Amino acid sequence: MAQISVNIETRPEGRIAWVTLENAAKANCLTSALVAEMETVFRDLANDDALRLAVLTGAGERSFIAGANLQELRHFDEAAARTYITSLTRANKAIRDLPVPVLARVNGACMGAGLEVAVSCDIRIASDNARFAMPEVLFDLPSVVEANLLPRLIGWGRTSWFLYRGDAIDAATALDWGLVERCVPAAELDDAVAETVDLMMANGPVGMRQQKKLMRDWERMSVDDGIHAGIDSLAKAFRNGNPGQRMSKFLDS
Repeated sequence: MAQISVNIETRPEGRIAWVTLENAAKANCLTSALVAEMETVFRDLANDDALRLAVLTGAGERSFIAGANLQELRHFDEAAARTYITSLTRANKAIRDLPVPVLARVNGACMGAGLEVAVSCDIRIASDNARFAMPEVLFDLPSVVEANLLPRLIGWGRTSWFLYRGDAIDAATALDWGLVERCVPAAELDDAVAETVDLMMANGPVGMRQQKKLMRDWERMSVDDGIHAGIDSLAKAFRNGNPGQRMSKFLDS
């Protein structure tokens, strides 16, 4: 049965949510039910004040998320298509709105709706067998919703190449383009994810949450407004966190 599993790991520093799409038999493709469940999962996680980090992946070794469920989509009319894509962007917004960073463990095919989910995460670590595509034009459709994040990640030219051709790029190209932040052999993916998780968990919890909020604010602000927002964010971190204590520990080590 297709579902999303959530495993909460508790460490002295706080909690990590390991979120897995369990639809490996169908390449973790996103049914309407899975999309709705993903939104609920991340909205619920946002209420956990002890949460420090979330890791999102797909079950199995072949696919992160290979896209939308075409068996379902091929029967859509205009109204059903609007309902599905609106639900998908709500789920992606729930990922982007999570107050802590979300790391995508990209363990294979990452296409269409799956890539829109991946770019909604803050960091992407991919196995070298991963493949990335936005194939909507093959089906006489445009790439939409969080595909609009691609130009700020890879630039307009590469976005045009990617969206107009519709074919896949490999993980090495995705790394070169800046679509993913790290690419490792498949056998080393878990170690690479663990290394990043450990580093991020060692950081200050208030600073990390303030950074996530500030980076989302920067997306809609002018440079000047973003600078002023940063001043407020730093002041709030001194008010609500323990930067002085952490600085003293660093200086005394």
